[in-house]
Amino acid sequence: MTPEPGATTSMSCPLCHTVAPAMTGEALAAGGDWRCPQCHQNWSATRLATVAAYAEYCAARGES
Repeated sequence: MTPEPGATTSMSCPLCHTVAPAMTGEALAAGGDWRCPQCHQNWSATRLATVAAYAEYCAARGES
């Protein structure tokens, strides 16, 4: 899921589900990252995409 350019998006940490400060989709796509204020994990567009792909993989394995 890619955020709309210029859109301000509330990011949620995939690890602890804490809502992070708002970040623009352009900043994330341009290589920006953010640190979760709760668990202090760094998240970038690449890392978020990896987590999303793994979640899809797990869901597909659970369906078969």
